[in-house]
Amino acid sequence: MAGYNIGMSGISAAQKALNVIGNNLANAATPGYHRQRVDLRPARDAYMNGMMTGQGVDFVGIQRQIDVFLESQILQYNSALSSMSRKLDALRIVESAMGELSLSSISESLDNFYASLHSLSLRPQDVNYQTSVLASAETLTSQFRNLASIVDNLQDALYTEAQEVVSEINQLASQIAQMNQEIFTLGVQGQEGGNLMDQRDVLIGQLGSYIDIRTHRREYGVVDVSVADIPIVIGSNISTIRLGVVEEGGKSRLGIAAVGTENYETRFQNGVLGAILDLRNETLAEFMDKLDMLAVTLISQINRLHVQGIGSGGSFTSLTGWTMTESRVADFQPPVSAGTLYVRVIDPDGTARRYAIGIDETSTLESVAADLASIPGLDGATGVYAGRLQIVANTGYRFDFLPGVLSSPTFTVPPVLAGAGSGEDQKPPTITISGQYTASVNQVYTCTVRTNPPGQTLAVGNGTMSLEVRDGSGTVVATVQLGQEYVPGTAILLEHGISITLGTNGISPGYLNDGEVIAIEALATSDTSGFLAATGINCFFSGRDAASIDVSDDIRRNVSRIAVAIGAEGADNRNCAAMAQLGDRALAPLNGLTTKEYYRQIAVDIGQKISILQMQSNNTQEIVRSLEEQRDIVSSVDVNEQASLMIMFERLFQAMAKYMNSVNSSIDTIMGLLT
Repeated sequence: MAGYNIGMSGISAAQKALNVIGNNLANAATPGYHRQRVDLRPARDAYMNGMMTGQGVDFVGIQRQIDVFLESQILQYNSALSSMSRKLDALRIVESAMGELSLSSISESLDNFYASLHSLSLRPQDVNYQTSVLASAETLTSQFRNLASIVDNLQDALYTEAQEVVSEINQLASQIAQMNQEIFTLGVQGQEGGNLMDQRDVLIGQLGSYIDIRTHRREYGVVDVSVADIPIVIGSNISTIRLGVVEEGGKSRLGIAAVGTENYETRFQNGVLGAILDLRNETLAEFMDKLDMLAVTLISQINRLHVQGIGSGGSFTSLTGWTMTESRVADFQPPVSAGTLYVRVIDPDGTARRYAIGIDETSTLESVAADLASIPGLDGATGVYAGRLQIVANTGYRFDFLPGVLSSPTFTVPPVLAGAGSGEDQKPPTITISGQYTASVNQVYTCTVRTNPPGQTLAVGNGTMSLEVRDGSGTVVATVQLGQEYVPGTAILLEHGISITLGTNGISPGYLNDGEVIAIEALATSDTSGFLAATGINCFFSGRDAASIDVSDDIRRNVSRIAVAIGAEGADNRNCAAMAQLGDRALAPLNGLTTKEYYRQIAVDIGQKISILQMQSNNTQEIVRSLEEQRDIVSSVDVNEQASLMIMFERLFQAMAKYMNSVNSSIDTIMGLLT
């Protein structure tokens, strides 16, 4: 009977091998299929007729030809490749929106805006050049808003895509868990589940393209899958994940967490979801921070100059700011610091007086409005209406915030000299201050009359008399001769563009007493707090970021309001020239770069990211290609090889059949002899 057993084992092995070969050939083009082979081993020898004799062949099982380490490497690199591809798609959208190589880029528009300001500074009263500034500013702000809108829409699209990807991940996890159960059941029953494992591994590969995963293989071919610290598949059980927003470092970040927990993970290296989270939480957020910084800096720097100037239309009868949602100045954006706001009021006779309003952290929009309303010449209508500050002048009055100096200084007589030189024929001279103050700090110049010998009262242009000029720190910066060397009515330069003129008073040349003081208030900035720019009073730009930057309504309605001048007469171009020069000025908020350089750096950063990602993607593609070639050597189906194996097992089957016939014939012969 041993012959029958040997023959049957060979026939059975050949049949099973042919079935496996047929399955291999049928799946030669099936993605994710791993070649299978039968595991045949010699059956254990048996003692027969005084000797150990072989008992045929044993069928041990069917083996999948798979290199687990190689598969894990392919899974990892494919996941990274999916991440890079998604990032490249998004960054190319941003790069295209920036249009840095076109004539419609923000960089080009910045050039045009500054150039239009420069042209206006040459003809500050020309309405055509004023209109050109408005047009270039509208183009620039429109491009800021368009770019911000594109990035915002991209972020919204990424959020929607992330929701879809999370849903797909949960669905794949459910399918993997279900197939794990089927594979486990087959394994326990001693059956082969190679095809099911291949299908399950294809799902794992799809899951890996969505998110960075770790796999752990267990007995009976079951595979567990984890995402970060979340085990989403454990055998046949799943843990569903959800998308959510969490606050990290004062910023909203997108992340995932297991349902029922609040432990959000916001950083993944690979997979489409990892790319989406990185794009939305890091790359695009950083891009918008930089774009907003550029817009805010442009707004604040232009407005800082614009608020204190006047246009060809002259000083104001009324001004209205934009709507404020905060009351305390400490909460304003852009920030307001402790400082002083100077308001210049011109009465119907043309006399200008300056008033100072102190602003600190306790100030509110309403308290500053009340201080403004208390200034002589400003109407009681000055106040806050629906969150908007409104400043209104009395009939016949005008106001502005011009820096520089007032034409009429403060003239004081020390108490010890009161009454000296006060006769009708000894009235003081007319004192006029003129010129454009060119220093960068606010200060009060103290000019003290000195006579020789001391204690005298002298007519201007007679005797020995001088004017000792000290700056705000008390340092003597000039000594002006007013005695016999001086011709009354002659302007004398003091410092930083300021001149003083002492003329006749209509009765006499004008007399000065030793020790009398002339105080000259010189302002480089009329609003050291930033209150005007924060509340939208006399601003050129409105808005608080790249998405809201715009030209103010006042400028849009009346281009003569473009503040070209900071001189009392309103006929100079210094303010417009200063705004034009901002294009070439290195600015601290922009890391010491100009506005155009900063924008180009943003564009270069995006370009570099794309270049690096493209290079990494190309390298990763080569690695994946190499790994897949190695996998093909191990796991793919070679049709020619399978055909040769099929012939071999077909002949084995035929040979074993003949062997069975021979055994049967031998037994028949023996039985015939015995009967």
